[in-house]
Amino acid sequence: MKTIHLFCALFFLFCLSAKAQQTQSTYKFHSHNDYEQEFPFWKAYIHGANSIEADVYLKNGKLYVTHAEAEIKEDNTLQHLYFDPIENLIEKGGFRELQLLVDLKSDAKKTLSKIIEALEDYPGIRQSNKLIIAISGNRPPAAEYGAYPDYIWFDHQSLDDLDTIDLSKVAMISKGFSGFSHWNGLGRPVAADMQKIKDVVAKAHEYGKPFRFWGTPDTRTAWSKFAKMGVDYVNTDHPDEVDLFLKSLDLRTYQNPEQTKIYKPRFDYDPKAQPKNVILLIGDGNGLSQISSAMIANGGELNLTQLQNIGLIKTSSYDDLVTDSAAGATAMATGEKTNNRAIGTNADGQPIKNITEILGTKGYITGLMTTDEITGATPSAFYAHEPERDNSDAILEDLALSQINFYVSSKAIKIPMLGIPQKVDGKNAKDYLEREAFLPAIERGAIFPEFFEKVLGELEKQEKPYFLMVEGAKIDSNGHTNNIKGIVTEMLDFDQAVRAALMEADKNKNTLVIITADHETSGLGIMQGSLENGEVEAGFLSNDHTASMVPIFAYGPQSQHFTGVFENTEIFHKIMKALEIKE
Repeated sequence: MKTIHLFCALFFLFCLSAKAQQTQSTYKFHSHNDYEQEFPFWKAYIHGANSIEADVYLKNGKLYVTHAEAEIKEDNTLQHLYFDPIENLIEKGGFRELQLLVDLKSDAKKTLSKIIEALEDYPGIRQSNKLIIAISGNRPPAAEYGAYPDYIWFDHQSLDDLDTIDLSKVAMISKGFSGFSHWNGLGRPVAADMQKIKDVVAKAHEYGKPFRFWGTPDTRTAWSKFAKMGVDYVNTDHPDEVDLFLKSLDLRTYQNPEQTKIYKPRFDYDPKAQPKNVILLIGDGNGLSQISSAMIANGGELNLTQLQNIGLIKTSSYDDLVTDSAAGATAMATGEKTNNRAIGTNADGQPIKNITEILGTKGYITGLMTTDEITGATPSAFYAHEPERDNSDAILEDLALSQINFYVSSKAIKIPMLGIPQKVDGKNAKDYLEREAFLPAIERGAIFPEFFEKVLGELEKQEKPYFLMVEGAKIDSNGHTNNIKGIVTEMLDFDQAVRAALMEADKNKNTLVIITADHETSGLGIMQGSLENGEVEAGFLSNDHTASMVPIFAYGPQSQHFTGVFENTEIFHKIMKALEIKE
């Protein structure tokens, strides 16, 4: 056998997981009818509301916070619910910038006069440069705005007179949403309505004023649409939910700057032939939504989506509905379900023969390639036998005794040689170690597929058949941190490795390529996006694994047997059958 020059050693390829470095926009929101909250003012204020609304009705000389006279509650005065806590915060020096929208439900001039009178007892409010009191509802004529004290502003509700009024007293411009669209916040507003919304926001901004719609749908889809269309105050009755949603909106949105290469496979192999080689590519945590998000970001196509033999894999472990990577990879490597955290052992903790051990005795070259460390759960399931995935020392000892001929992994340079001969091209290895080692995929570009292509080039020179497991590990880690940018970028990186595998299979026509995942991570959902712009907005159910089935794709001789719905253990058995090797 010829020497495999590139990787018959412990050497270092990949790096730390990608972390989102996007600039987070500051989206603002308005707590509509805030006085109806269980804790008026405080709930919205604590959750970061930028504008808080209090409807006010003047009766018997008192300023009641209520929508209508019939709903008045004696203790719910403007002073008690809003002025007192705001003044207290200002006095203690802990007050942040806020707009208090006072919506007058009784006579405009009488009610506003009473508010000004009441504010004589609140010097902090009157003098604060962090608080805007904006009068809405029954307002005096715009021509009279300037007659009121400097601390009184107005919520203007017309776009037709902006050239003729004193804008210096206008805090913001508001319009009723129903005048522009009947959209209910589910699905998408029609294109004509979208344009109307954009136009009205743009007109307010043209005059340097923030804009708000009232009477809006109050859904996550609506929050996102309004925020991204530039509505300055997203209207909501759910300040706690909107706070979390808007704070994470940019981090849950990714726009791919450049589409990756797509290879169109030829499908000219003999489906009945026995394959010589097997390449198993595992995208850790790579469920259907992860694939879909990368496809959308890449303009609607992936190398993966060119394939025709497609199935679904059930991923549960022996002892739990939701698998971890150790049990998931062990099922694929051995054909037997095991407990979570177990590496290459059965449910009773006893070693099970894995595919590299079987094929190694049959004259196959066996290799592993991963963007994780070589002792990571997925790669170690293909050579080790330990009931605990974190027992790295024992796993390394298993590696030294394994049938693995070569591997390429992250941080391998720090692992003892364990007797495996080193045959690394020193110059190339040094260059990559120094320049690329600790860069995440979003910075290192195509280093993962570049190395994979070199691996395939070396394997092509060998006379013996080979089994190669290739793991894109960082899709999973970015799922755990709910980082859509990292998920998409790592998935596109992984898809370029798929491209290289498909090209290799078309070149020699004797290689079976299988692409799947051990499980799905994060319960990723695609909330919105654009094929034209390569943009994806993600929603996340959790930061953990889920029990969702994952796709499996296959190409090359015998790939037709990898369709349908089946257990993850069947991957092992189907490979054995394709190679005509008795288990």
